[in-house]
Amino acid sequence: MEIEAGHVDRGSPLLGLCAAAFERRGAAVIVRDGDANWIRRMSTDEGGGFEVVVAGLPNLLHELAHAAQRGGLDDDHGFDYGKIPLRLDRPEHRADLWEEFAAAVVSCAYVDGSTAAIDAWFAEQIEIQGVFYGVGDDLDALWALLDAALRAHPEEAEGALDRAYEACEAWLREAGASEALSRPIRRFSAAYLWRRYSRGRRSKSL
Repeated sequence: MEIEAGHVDRGSPLLGLCAAAFERRGAAVIVRDGDANWIRRMSTDEGGGFEVVVAGLPNLLHELAHAAQRGGLDDDHGFDYGKIPLRLDRPEHRADLWEEFAAAVVSCAYVDGSTAAIDAWFAEQIEIQGVFYGVGDDLDALWALLDAALRAHPEEAEGALDRAYEACEAWLREAGASEALSRPIRRFSAAYLWRRYSRGRRSKSL
């Protein structure tokens, strides 16, 4: 793993374990404060394998949750951008939503932060999703779409999240994590964090 000197997450055991989970699957992990976050396949000239670039531990947890759910590494986790805008009346498109939603929740569940910090991180992850649903920066429209899907299909959301928790724990244990470090600090449900996010939106609008 390559990480900047002085980075706030430098020395974090969980960061090292997340990086090790990627490295054992042929990825180079780079942690740079303020950087974009991505996973991409490197060319033969670059040495092959994958490159995972993240701004910090929460971002790496998000990428880990995606990869663990999919059972391996792929460019942008294998998402087909030709499907945009996603239609949440279609089960295969909802599966993309639940994968993303699970990654957002799991990355919050492993972070040792204040309630305010966790809520802010969850909101940041959710509020960049508008482009996938054709609503751009319209957060009200995005909230309405996601809220309707969560109300109509709670079992899909929670089932995907349960599988994501199990997959992440398995990847971390394979990387050498203790039982305590492999498990989330708080096992949030999808419904719980969504309610908190929705309450926060309402309070800001008052």
